[in-house]
Order: sequence, then structure tokens, then C-alpha cells
Amino acid sequence: MNVPNLSETLTWPVICIVAFLVGGLIVASERWHGRLTGDTDMHKPQAMHARAAPRVGGLAVVAGSLAGLLVLGPSNMTLTWLWPVLFIAAMPVFVAGLLEDITKDVGSGKRLIAAFVSAAIAWWLLGGVSRVGWSWADAALAVWPVSLVFTMVAVGGCTHALNIVDGMNGLAGMIATLMAVSLALVALQVQDIPIFLIAAALASATLGFLVWNFPFGRVFLGDGGAYFLGFMLAELAVQLVVRNPSVSPFYALAVLFYPVFETLFSIWRRRFKRGVPVDQPDALHLHQLVFRRLVRVTFSRDRRHAVPALCNAMTSPYLWVLALIGLVPATIWWDDPWMLCASMLAFAGAYIWLYSRLVSWRRPRWLLLPSLGRGGRQK
Repeated sequence: MNVPNLSETLTWPVICIVAFLVGGLIVASERWHGRLTGDTDMHKPQAMHARAAPRVGGLAVVAGSLAGLLVLGPSNMTLTWLWPVLFIAAMPVFVAGLLEDITKDVGSGKRLIAAFVSAAIAWWLLGGVSRVGWSWADAALAVWPVSLVFTMVAVGGCTHALNIVDGMNGLAGMIATLMAVSLALVALQVQDIPIFLIAAALASATLGFLVWNFPFGRVFLGDGGAYFLGFMLAELAVQLVVRNPSVSPFYALAVLFYPVFETLFSIWRRRFKRGVPVDQPDALHLHQLVFRRLVRVTFSRDRRHAVPALCNAMTSPYLWVLALIGLVPATIWWDDPWMLCASMLAFAGAYIWLYSRLVSWRRPRWLLLPSLGRGGRQK
């Protein structure tokens, strides 16, 4: 395979611009569709926004990446069939998420089933998880029903997981961008140009959407966008391992580890620490604790309400840095199972340390934002 040429490189700004324009159209037309698409319930436990905003930002991401791949596809025969198959497989979970954004009546169970359906379609059309690095497990995965069920659970679970961390302006969007960049860099190193182009297109489209989402939250990624990105990233990770034996199976987990760990930790916390149903929303995710106990305390009572969107957005960089603790070494040592496991342990350790400090109000002072002056005395 050849390294991407100049014309392909010039496509990335176009993808970003298309996503930006679609996002701008959503914002400009909010008065006509906001009654249906707006996130107007500011009293639900996980709500951290102060004004209603459209939840259909995923349309911008899909439009941008679709436009770019339509341009790039004809110049690469493998890409010509790979990206349409991925988009077709993504449609069940994307549509389910988009319907939830519009109707607010598609439960998490139904969306999870849609994620499993998308994963099953991708398994049928492209193949699924065939190796995990242990001989006994690889032998079991050689049996197609085992591979199908494992792929559905792994890809569907990762798809659902990205939606869990979508709670602050710029959080899920930038995390998805960082994961897509990691996938693109590893794909480029192993000369898997189709995977590189699709991952880079996703990153470019998400950046175009983020212009409207971060810092002021004019439009949200929504369930449709989070599920679309989650599925595409999970499936790209699977296909990168399937198509390139030199890439460790542990990389597929390491690159997606932040949302996966957040989901597993939330299940443990709700089921075993609080004794509540695992699908019951709450306000105890790490990004919510960072918001309340590291960011919001910087603002005085009168100033906090003057810049609520900015206060929301200042939470996200904390989690970007946390995600990079695992992503950077995973991107460097993509072929080393031991280093990949070490990167996941490092992330898990940092996550648990920060969570335990914040939930017990023992917040590290060096993580507090600088004082805002006379009106922003820390409390």
C-alpha cells in the first residue's frame, strides 16, 4: 500500500469544514426543530448544562466523514468497499440513538440491542474478533458462534460505553478524536491505508463538530453521534487487529479503555457499592465529580451562573489528560502486550486514585483551577 498522497491530505480540512457547516445549520435552524431535538431536561441526574441545545450533532459527524470518504474512496479499491460496509453496519445503532435524541423514548436496553445488531452485521460482512492473544481463547474463537457472540458483546459494549462519558462540552468528542488519531497512527505504521483514511476522516469530522460543541455547547453530540463514533472506533480497532497480525489484540482494548473502564466501574459502583440497578442514571461519574469538586468550586455563587457553559467545558481537559495516560503508550507500543497491559493499569490506577480523592472531598489542591480574583475565591 502507498502512503496517502497530497490530494488525500488536503481532504481532511474539507471533511472538517463539511461537519462544521452541518453543525452550523443545526444551530441556525434550532428554532424550527429545537422542540424535538433540544436537550431541555436540566433536572435529570446526569444533566450538567444550563441551557437547552440540539442533541443531533451526530448528524454533523456522519455528514463530514461521509463526504470525505466519498471523495477518498474511488482512489483506493479496498476503501471503496470497506467504508460503505462499516456505515451500513453502523446504521441500526446510529438510528436508534438519533431516535432517542428526537423522541426521548428509546430506552438504553433497546439502544444496546441495536449496538449488538450493528456488531452482528459487521461480523457477517467483515469478520469479527478471531484472536485475543491466548491460545485456548483463540481456539474457541475459531468456532463461529463463539466469535459472533464475543464480537457482539465486545463491539456492542464499547459502542455503548462511549455514550457513558458523553456528559460535558467537548468530552466525548475529543476523547473520540484522540482514539481515532491513535488508530490512524497505528494503521499508518502497519501500512493499512484504508483503516488510516477512515480513522482520520472520523477525527476530522469530529473536530468540525467540536467547534460548535466546545466550549459553549451550542450543539450536543447526542446518543446518535456517540453511538456512531463508538461503533466505528470499536469496529476499526477490531479490523485493525484482524487485518494486521503484527498489531497486538490488547491494543484494541487499550485504545478504547477509558470508556470501557468507565462503564465497568459504573456497573460495579451502582451494583455493589450503592445497591441500585446498573442502568439507573446518577451524578457520580468521574467527569461529574471533576465538574463539581474541581471546577465549579472555583467560581463564586454569583459568577458561576454568568458562565455556566464555560464552567462545564473547563471540566473536559482534565479527562483528556487522563485519557492520554493510557492512549499515548498504547499508540507507541501497539505490538507489545506487556506495555499495553501496563498502559491500561496506569490509566486504571490514575482513574481510581482521582475518583477516590474526589468522592471523599479530599481533592488535590494542585488540580484546582486558579482563583478568579475577587469574585472567584476558592471555597
